[in-house]
Amino acid sequence: MAARATALAALATLTEATRRHLGDPDLFHRPRYRTKLHRHHLAQVPLDEDQLTTRIAEAAEHRTQAGLLAVHSVRAERAEHPDSRPCFTPDALAELHGLLVAADPNIPGTGGFRRSACRVTWPDGRRFVMAVGPGEELRDHMQRWYEWGTRTTSPPLDAAALSMVRLLTIHPFPDANGRMSRLLAECDLVAAGLLPGLLLDIEGWIEHHRIAHDEAVVAAAEGHWEVWGELFARTVTDTAHHRTATVTAYGALIDEAIDRVGRDPATTAVLTCLRSSPALSADWLRPRIPYAPEPALDRLLAADVLAPHPRLPGALIHPRALTVLDTPYGAQPDADGL
Repeated sequence: MAARATALAALATLTEATRRHLGDPDLFHRPRYRTKLHRHHLAQVPLDEDQLTTRIAEAAEHRTQAGLLAVHSVRAERAEHPDSRPCFTPDALAELHGLLVAADPNIPGTGGFRRSACRVTWPDGRRFVMAVGPGEELRDHMQRWYEWGTRTTSPPLDAAALSMVRLLTIHPFPDANGRMSRLLAECDLVAAGLLPGLLLDIEGWIEHHRIAHDEAVVAAAEGHWEVWGELFARTVTDTAHHRTATVTAYGALIDEAIDRVGRDPATTAVLTCLRSSPALSADWLRPRIPYAPEPALDRLLAADVLAPHPRLPGALIHPRALTVLDTPYGAQPDADGL
């Protein structure tokens, strides 16, 4: 279908931009801070502003680490079994869910499969009861989801779409089903070689197209899989275009910084490391560059090429990097205008 071809072309463009501008594509796995939601749930907790910020940051960091663990696992599985499609077992998926929601103030408990019936409320107030009941019925559906995932011969983009929406319609967890399904969809694309890392801001796209997304999930639950397939391909296309612009803007930022320091090999080596990590420290750099990092870092600080990281004590970052990296879906990143 045309939507699939367009999505695959957008992913190829993003992959090429990543190859040109980044040393490590995992640098761009930056889950959104759920600030508004967390503030609402923590409103009754006696926390000052710094403590509140720390709790929100901890939740985001756990999401980051869970995502990287998932994608590293998928890469390792594909490297060991190149002819098979990596798929998390139900038990592994429940464990991953626990890691994903750890430190999330909105979600009590340790994560894992739900133990009760589930209802979903749309923003307009409509409520839906998920058809799959808890317990043995849920386990049976998850086992079938896993077995399908290991045997499917669908094209990789279609397999990612179907796996994602089947997980959404089973709704195996008490919360964070959307986060889990989006993460696994990206892992599918990475495993298939269509995406170099967890780069897509699918969550941001859904925030802008919530009604279309939810209606496509309902259509899939009623057997109209093509509606979801079209929407998933559109999501991939739009978010790949957005991330291509962000990766390119970030690369331009680093290129401009390297040009500013001239031909000094030590400072160039330090700045080149920004392609693999947005935050640097002398300890992190020491095994990665053939120079003592402290003199180069001092020069870069004095020239305002680097600055203290606003959230990581002891770390340094390009002063405009976070603005580029955190450009939300729907906004246009611009390294020159920041």
